[in-house]
Amino acid sequence: MMLGALMTIVALGHLATLGLVVLVQVMMFRELVNVRYRSRRIKEIPLFRTTQWGWFWTCLIYSYGGAFYQEPLNSLVKSRFVLQLLPYVEFITLVGYSTMLIVVVLTLKKGYYKYQMGQLAWTIAVIVITVVQVHSFTNNIFNGLFWFLYPVSLVICNDSMAYFCGLALGRRLIRRQFVHISPNKTWEGFIGACFCTMLFAAVFPLALARWQFLTCPCTDLTANIFQISCDLPEVFTPALYALPPWVSRLAGTDTVTLLPIQIHGLGLGAFASLVAPFGGLFASAIKRTYNLKDFSDLIPGHGGVFDRVDCQLIMGLAANIYFSTFIGGSSALSRPRILQLAAALSPSEQLELYRELGAALKTAGLLK
Repeated sequence: MMLGALMTIVALGHLATLGLVVLVQVMMFRELVNVRYRSRRIKEIPLFRTTQWGWFWTCLIYSYGGAFYQEPLNSLVKSRFVLQLLPYVEFITLVGYSTMLIVVVLTLKKGYYKYQMGQLAWTIAVIVITVVQVHSFTNNIFNGLFWFLYPVSLVICNDSMAYFCGLALGRRLIRRQFVHISPNKTWEGFIGACFCTMLFAAVFPLALARWQFLTCPCTDLTANIFQISCDLPEVFTPALYALPPWVSRLAGTDTVTLLPIQIHGLGLGAFASLVAPFGGLFASAIKRTYNLKDFSDLIPGHGGVFDRVDCQLIMGLAANIYFSTFIGGSSALSRPRILQLAAALSPSEQLELYRELGAALKTAGLLK
């Protein structure tokens, strides 16, 4: 049901997918701050919950406002009202930040200083998890829905295969405990999931790359994604690769044709296998610290929203950094995107761009 809901939301487009991310952020924040709501002391502290949510919304507005104020996302915004509002986002968040600072100081109550400072530190830590870390998902979505779905699928594969491999082989090959914080985790599950995820990471891009609406970067926020088309990014274009000598002897050929994303996928698959699972272990540590079985009962049998996305958070961050470091130069820019950016310039700036581009082409011998 959750996979079906996810695919339906993705099919509604980039804005709907971003809306899902925002909704998950709100639910995660609610669950994590609720961890410390169980203390009776909060009833004696005025505006306790109000200040926590005030910090959260201030940071959320700053995160998304800053993202859409800068290129390449700014050129996607067509609403004149939003475009006029975006330059004031930093000022608006400054007002919010200042207000929260004043409220926190004025609500400090004698005898509760240490407790209140501890709650403030917890709120800041939760905001780092739910806002700062999730900021990368915005770039992933608008770089192309592939860069949102693919990392998510890697974590789902790893999590599922860890369960099945652990169920089938757990503690039959390696008796030593994997981690103390989660006694049910096994080395067999961890290693088996790593192998399966690497295989999945190399093969699954072949299925996703068949759909242009997934591989193309977003150029229109309101467009029907099934009508999106673009020049296929280089990372999804088949390329010829030379095989190492020992592999070519076994395979009987010196070369193989692959999509570059399949090679990149091995790096992302390794991260999903070796690092992302520790996001889940971190969530387990929080629950054990506060003697919780689940973060909430919103998703029966799944321990809450944060339990479902704990590994996804660092995976999304890793995918964004990997894309900008190793792939962005070949995939982020396209002819439609450049034309769209040029259309956002004033008429005088467009003429200046035309003259400068013409001069550059003449210098390069491409234009007489």
